This record gives sequence, C-alpha cells and structure tokens, in this order.
Amino acid sequence: MRIPTTQSPKGEGRRIRSGTARVSRRTFVKIAAAAGIAASLGETLGETGRTLAAGAGQGGELFYALSTKFDTLDPNVTTFSDVARIAYHIFDPLVWESKAGVFVPGLAERWEVNANATQYTFHLRRDVKFHDDTPFNADAVKFTFDRIVDPNLKSQSAFSAIGPYDSSVVLDPYTVVVKFKEPYAPFLASVAQSILAPVSPEAVKKYGNDFGTHPVGTGPFKFDSYATDSAVRVVRNSGYRWAPSIFKTRGPALLDAITFRIIPEATTRLAALKSGEVQIIQDVPTQEYQNVQRDTSIQLLQGLMTGSGWTMMINVTNPPTDDVRVRQALQWGVDKTAMNRAVWQGVYKPASSILTAATFGYDPATRNVYPYDPKKAGAVLDQAGWKMGSGGVRQKNGQDLTLGMYYRADNSDFTNMATFLQSMYAQIGIKIDLHGLSQGGYFSAVRAGQHHLQFWWEPDLDPDVVRILLYSKNADGGTNRNRYKNAEMDKLIDDAAATTDPAKRKQLYSEIQMKTLRESVMVAFADPLDLFAYQKGKIDGVVLDWSATDVLCHGVSLRK
Repeated sequence: MRIPTTQSPKGEGRRIRSGTARVSRRTFVKIAAAAGIAASLGETLGETGRTLAAGAGQGGELFYALSTKFDTLDPNVTTFSDVARIAYHIFDPLVWESKAGVFVPGLAERWEVNANATQYTFHLRRDVKFHDDTPFNADAVKFTFDRIVDPNLKSQSAFSAIGPYDSSVVLDPYTVVVKFKEPYAPFLASVAQSILAPVSPEAVKKYGNDFGTHPVGTGPFKFDSYATDSAVRVVRNSGYRWAPSIFKTRGPALLDAITFRIIPEATTRLAALKSGEVQIIQDVPTQEYQNVQRDTSIQLLQGLMTGSGWTMMINVTNPPTDDVRVRQALQWGVDKTAMNRAVWQGVYKPASSILTAATFGYDPATRNVYPYDPKKAGAVLDQAGWKMGSGGVRQKNGQDLTLGMYYRADNSDFTNMATFLQSMYAQIGIKIDLHGLSQGGYFSAVRAGQHHLQFWWEPDLDPDVVRILLYSKNADGGTNRNRYKNAEMDKLIDDAAATTDPAKRKQLYSEIQMKTLRESVMVAFADPLDLFAYQKGKIDGVVLDWSATDVLCHGVSLRK
C-alpha cells in the first residue's frame, strides 16, 4: 500500500492550494529501496494527523460512500479500485509504500532482493493471525501467490501485478522466497497493493468460489456482511497488533465498524455527505467541484492520479477496428479539450498517453502525436476505403462504418463520455452504437470481445501498469481488452520491468507509449484528479495515501 500524507480538518498535507491537500508527482521506484528499512514516522505522517482532537474518541461506526458496484470482495480476483480500497481494511500487504519508492514493513518484517530482481526473500512477522484464528505464515504467502496465477481463479488485476511470477519457496514457517522467470523490479510496488495481500488458505478452502462474499484477511477490520450492490460492513479486529510504523497506533482501530455504502449517483452521494448520512465520500462530482471547495463544512482531498487515466480500449481483432487507419481516425477525430469541458467541467486535463502526466516515465512528446484534426481523420478513412455516404455515415462495400461502444450504464462518467463521443465521431462519418449495459451484461460482452470500444482507467503506482493494458497474456478475456498481442510490445514491457536504471527504464516506457500511439491501440482522453471529501469537524485521523488513490481509516475517530 502507498501510505499516507495525513490530512487534518485544516487541509494540512504535502502541498496545499486553495485549502485542499494535493499529492506530489510519482517518482521512480528504485530497486535500492528494497533494503526493507522503515522510514521514520515524521517522514510519512504529519504531526497532527493521528492526534485525537478534543472531543474525539474510540467507538462508533463510520459511513463511507463508494461510487461503484463491483464483482467480488476477493482482492486477488477483482478489477475494481473500490474493492482494493475496502481490502486495505480487511487485509494487510507484505509491505507498505510510505511515499514514492520508500517501503516500510507490513506483514514482512524485512526483505532482501537479489542483484537482478528475480528473487525476493521475505521474513515474516510471527505474531499475526487471520480473522478465522488460523496462523499467518510463509505457507499462506505461497498459497496466495500460487492461487493468483492459477488459471481456474481467473484473476484479473492481481494476475497482471504479480508479473512474470514463477514460484514461491518456503524456507521455514516465516521465510518465503518469491521467484520470477525474469527480472521484475516493480514487485515491491506491486506487493504493497491490497490485490496481492495474503488471504487465509483455510477460508479459501472452506468457502471455495464464495470466498469473494466471505473474505478473511489479517487487517484491522473483519468482514461482517455484504448486501449485494448496497453496502459492505466491517467490524474492528480487537486482536490487531501489527499496524505498520507509519501509524502511531499499532493496535486495534479506534472505530467499532465501517459501513461502505455503494451510492453510484454522484449528486446523491454528495447530498448524503452534506446531510451527515455518510462522513466520507469518494469521486466528488466535477460539476460540484467549485462549490465543494467553497463549502466550509467539507474538507476536500485531491491529487493527480498516477497510472493510466480515462482512456478508450479499441478491440484490434474486431473488424473494422482491426484496421489501424480506422483506429487512427478515432485519435484525430476527438476534441479532448471540448470533451474535458463537457464531461468533467474542465476539472481534469486533456491526456495524450496511456500514462498520466503524474506517472514516472510519461513522455511529454506524446502531446504532439494526435492533435485534434478532423480533416486528417477523414483523409485516413478515405485511404482505408471508407467513403462518406449520403446519410453522413461512411460506407465501404455497402456496409456502414458502425462501431459498438460498450459501457456500464450505472456510471454517469461512462454515459457522458459515450454520448459525447457518439456526437463527435458522427462529424467524421463514424456511427457509434451505444451499448449501455448492467454490470453482469457488460462484463460478459467485453470479456468475450463483442465490443469495438470500451472505457478504462487504472490507478497504479508504477508505469508497469502498461502490463495490465497491453501485455499479450492479459488478452482473451483478461484486462487487455484491446485483445492486442504483440511480441515486440511484450519484450518492451518485460525489459522495462527488468531494468533498475531509471534513465533506461524511462526510455523504454517512452517507446511503449509511442508504439501504442503508432498502432493506435488505445485513445487517452483525460488525466483525472482523485477527489475525496469528508465532514469537517465531525471526524479526525483521515489519511489519504501519497498517490491520492486510497483513504485509510485505520486511525479515524468520530467526534463525540
């Protein structure tokens, strides 16, 4: 996990603008950070963030509003960021990332990495138990990692994050060696994420396919209940004694319970915060951004997202988007500045790459590749044989140039993006058929490759996020829904993950970005801000991690 700049009700944090906390730009995760030495508390947490204010105390239940329905509470399987956020409270990672490239002990007390980053040896805590009272040990780590790469699990994000995993060897009950088929420098950043957190082997055996509705970890909160598409409730783990050093309180959480309510509608979510129905929300609606900034009863937390922002995956195997010229027209044919104003009220920044500008390795030269140019879009479609028809839709051999765009209808951003792009692409003669589906129908369709176009965004700490988006092994129903398979790209991704030289790594990620643009595998629309808000004066100890991705409630207390 990436931990924490701490936010007090006064907006204290790493960088402050207009009374809101902002998070600094992602820097390179050096292999030298693998020494396993804990950073001092002062380096990671502000002085006021964990100090209880007058009137604050233990007990009570916090209500946190999520924005998205999800597939499963199994962190090793999901693709959803909201599940990862919940999982940080139910599970513990082996290490935590206190700030970019700085790692502190979690369930692992210390670790060593060999010279070429093909082996990571973790020395584990001896006093940890899972919520089902079974021991946490090296066998549990091996079980978890082997489980993730088992094809029967159908792991999504975790399968990508574990990279070229080979095997885990248990040296003794509290020492495990994780081996990779080739050098994998980003592994510490990956294993700091909740999606690679150890799960209880006994609970997995007990619940089988239902583990996703009965998650069992080692974290500060135990799973209590899940009302499908409505709420997840967790309760304090009174036996918790192994919080990382970045928290002043190493023992149990202060709260009795947290209920994560699922409120997809953005204005309803904000109204629930203002009324006190919930105390924390995520994904503050951009149309209310200015109003929230001015509201003295609300503390806004924000930061530039690292990883991959709002993008569109293009199915390169489904005609006519199997033709690179059609895909290039989709690049030149969209006015990203206008899209940012129409969909996100100008709060986000137009994007040019599959990596956000806040991510290490982002290449500013990508800004010059596809400026908005509808004439060039039309010309390349003409070259591909798609001529403008009398009805304003291009045709070839009597067939309309029609593309199917698939998205989840319960997400207003997706809906707004889809309708904007339908209008935009109509101007260059491309007809977009909108398929706004329920969650289950959407996943069935896109994992089967029925789509031409689908939206994506992927918060991540490391530029190896490109593995999730472009790696051949993640095609055919995995996270690479471009269904793009390219040996040269795979080698670039592997080489970038293998090197520990920052300059060489940056150059490789530049090549990856440019190759993605040349072949027009994805269209990047916006670099988002992560936007959270909480009730000022009602709660204390709210922590936003350094990457602005996750709010941690380990030390949150309610004011009496």
